[in-house]
Order: sequence, then C-alpha cells, then structure tokens
Amino acid sequence: MTKFMLKCFGLVTILLFGVLFGIQKAHFEMDELKGSSQESVESSSNPSIKQEETKQNPVSATSHDIKAKQETLSKIDSFNVFSALGQRLTSWISSAFGVMISIFGVIISEMLAVFSP
Repeated sequence: MTKFMLKCFGLVTILLFGVLFGIQKAHFEMDELKGSSQESVESSSNPSIKQEETKQNPVSATSHDIKAKQETLSKIDSFNVFSALGQRLTSWISSAFGVMISIFGVIISEMLAVFSP
C-alpha cells in the first residue's frame, strides 16, 4: 500500500510540474506574440521618454506594424487537435459532474424525506 501511494504521489507530482512548465512556456510565447510589453509599460510610465522617442523616430507605431502583427496572428491561429479534444473532454466532465450533483441532491432529499416526521 505504501509503495502504491508513493508511486501515485510521484506521478501526480511529475504531472503537476509538467502542467506548470507548460503554462509558463505558453506565457512566454504569448509575450513574444504581443511584442515587448515591458517596453510599452515603461514608456507609458515615463511620458517624457515617450516624447523624446517620438521626436527621434516619428514612425514608431504605424498601421503597417499592426497589420503585420495581425497577419502573423491569423497565420498562427490554426486548428489544434489537442485543444479541440481538451474542450470536448472538459464539456463531458462538467456535464458528468452536473448529473452527479443532481443525483446526489435527489438522494439527499429522499433521505431527508424518509427521516423527517
């Protein structure tokens, strides 16, 4: 029994770290897609630096940059099999839990009806 519990704990720990690593990697990838958000935060916090940058480089944010980013995002937005399977699985699980909760509610209400005077 102890070996089984240790194996389960080890497996759950490995899976948890895998999920956390995947979330962190996705966060970094989204930051790359958005561009350097840190620079935009720094420039919005210091308006004097922003004014100096616009004087030096007046064409820093043009519509061409935005269109290019939109095109790259539309190319990246392709069908992902694992995402579709995950969405379908979560809908099944949530519906199953909804059914289980309703069944437990009926059972509890029947038990209370039996024990009430």
